[in-house]
Amino acid sequence: MARLSDTKRDAILTAADRMFSRHGYSKVTMGAIAEAAPVSKPTLYNYFADKPALFGAVVARQCDELLRRMSGFDAATGSLREDLLRLARAIVDLSYAPSTLRLFRLVIAEREAFPELGALAFQSGAQPVLRGVAGYLRRSARAHGLALGRPDRSARMLLGLLMGEEHLRCLFGLKKGLSAAEKARLVSETVNFYLRAHGANG
Repeated sequence: MARLSDTKRDAILTAADRMFSRHGYSKVTMGAIAEAAPVSKPTLYNYFADKPALFGAVVARQCDELLRRMSGFDAATGSLREDLLRLARAIVDLSYAPSTLRLFRLVIAEREAFPELGALAFQSGAQPVLRGVAGYLRRSARAHGLALGRPDRSARMLLGLLMGEEHLRCLFGLKKGLSAAEKARLVSETVNFYLRAHGANG
């Protein structure tokens, strides 16, 4: 039964993600999502109390893979540089994914009519990622003898470096995305800068 429940929840989230991306937040109803899933409306409301809760869950699911990957990194061994490269690649893969860029654009487009979307996206996506990145940086720094200071600030710095001008270009549609070579260069340059800023050579 638990597996069936997980399957239904995933079907609902997949349908909601697809419909929000295609039609926008305002034009999609809970009834339409239930039909697309397909599940009954009572079943849909058993999982999600309302459309904002469902949207928050869609955003959270986008970040789940990154958080899972970070939790798996803890078992890995290597240098500080290798730890950071691994983390930065995972962040770039998520941040520049077409599905993530679509969600960013959706929040921006619907923000004026639905001010709560910004807070939902931040609470469901950005905050868990920031906490996850800060925790990973703290554990990695401790393992390699680096005095990190404030892991939360360090996490914001790392994310800011990875999601700067290139991310804006992709978000605004000036680029479809980053090539493998562009991702590799962004990750390498960011990690090198990050290490220098913390007085470490990896």
